[in-house]
Amino acid sequence: MTDVTSGTSAQAELKRVIEPKLLLLFVIGDILGAGIYALTGSVAGKSGGALWLPFLPAFVVAFLTAFSYLELVGGYPRAAGAALYTTRRSA
Repeated sequence: MTDVTSGTSAQAELKRVIEPKLLLLFVIGDILGAGIYALTGSVAGKSGGALWLPFLPAFVVAFLTAFSYLELVGGYPRAAGAALYTTRRSA
């Protein structure tokens, strides 16, 4: 592992942070998230042609997020992405 600030290499042991309780919550979140996609068909049946309307603002937000990451990668074209950006901006 390379230290970002000093550029030296050091071996570090990874710490296990995901406990069974946290893993269970993660799986439940995935199941609930998948339920949103299952409900899309039901909503489409009731709303008719207006189903695309909520996707428009979501597309705009995703588009802005994508261009934010594009600027981030252009400014710091190295591994670590947002972590490197945060480290450099906070120093």
